[in-house]
Amino acid sequence: MNEATHRYSTHPTTGTTMPEGTLTLGERSLSLLLDGRERRFHYVWLRDNSWAAADRVFQSSERRLFTPSIPATIAPAKASFDRHEGLDVLWSDGQRARYSTGWLRRYDYSGDPRSARRHAVTLWGETGIDPPRFAHADVVDTREGQLAYLDAVSEYGAAIVTGVPTVHHEVERFAETIGHVREVAFERVHNVRHDPTGYNVAHTPGELKPHTDLPSYNWPPSIQLLHFLANQATGGESTLVDGWAALAELRADAPAHFDTLCRVPVPYQLFSQDEDTWAENPMIQLDADGNIKLFRFSNQLAQPLSVPFDQVEAFYDAYRHLGAIIDSGRYRATFKSDDGDLLTVHSHRVLHGRLPYDPGSGARQLQDVYMEFDDFLARGRVLRGEHMPLAAQKPEEIEEDA
Repeated sequence: MNEATHRYSTHPTTGTTMPEGTLTLGERSLSLLLDGRERRFHYVWLRDNSWAAADRVFQSSERRLFTPSIPATIAPAKASFDRHEGLDVLWSDGQRARYSTGWLRRYDYSGDPRSARRHAVTLWGETGIDPPRFAHADVVDTREGQLAYLDAVSEYGAAIVTGVPTVHHEVERFAETIGHVREVAFERVHNVRHDPTGYNVAHTPGELKPHTDLPSYNWPPSIQLLHFLANQATGGESTLVDGWAALAELRADAPAHFDTLCRVPVPYQLFSQDEDTWAENPMIQLDADGNIKLFRFSNQLAQPLSVPFDQVEAFYDAYRHLGAIIDSGRYRATFKSDDGDLLTVHSHRVLHGRLPYDPGSGARQLQDVYMEFDDFLARGRVLRGEHMPLAAQKPEEIEEDA
């Protein structure tokens, strides 16, 4: 039986005033009036996500219940809700399960709650941004400083850590305080400096147009750390462009162009004397809700397009439009990095580049490594204590619930 309360809400569907915690059982799902809002859950979803001891591996909280074994006709034999104990269900297959109020809030899969759980993203304005800056000691030595840094990269796609020791491979040590280095075909710690024999345009002193690294992988690295050991040369200012902001403009002004770049695969290649990487994918990848998930843009690494004849000109029209936005100066940050600066870029979103520099005017060397954005999000959850799931019931509790 539902617990009687003195809190009442207007049911969003019927318009009637009903007590908070009102539980309504339907044919294939139930609804629960919680926090003044109707929350709906399918029976099969609830049964699949049972935390009963019989359904979970106690030591790891992994699912023991084999999902395909759940009958299509699964339904509650009886159910009740109590704001302290949560939702209690005796299922038609004989299993009893409890779902806490906090758990129901956390995993509510209706539209607004799902959107709220997506990490916050702030697109840059047309004048760009000043990337958020954090002191090295704060990021590596304090929980609060590290969280602020992780949150900034998640929200804005870029951040700068200042005062990083200017010693070789310090970028690798920094990466390992946050997560894990992503290995690629080339050097684990990549040296970027003027090198007439280098295998990449980054080893030249000319302008580097904004780009994302290694689209020549089917899953390019999603975080890049660039650590300036020395930056005394004239010129060479860093440039960043919010690719997702550029794509938002393209999508609004020319949806057909946006759609073309979501569909037409582009081959990319980066190779050295001993290594080769090659992948062919559309420049834009969307998630299940139609939001941008991954953006590949590297004019210098693009290989000859190989698509049906009637798609070629449509692709180049769309590419020309997007390239003009990226090269316009909108959504761009331009700044001179100091010795010891460590630039972090969410490289599925933010493009990076540099202006030309004079290699004879002073030393310029940076080292970079790759990581994964998933590890940044995971590190934030760990620091906040949000990564541990609800504990499964202990095996001895089976008899107590029987």
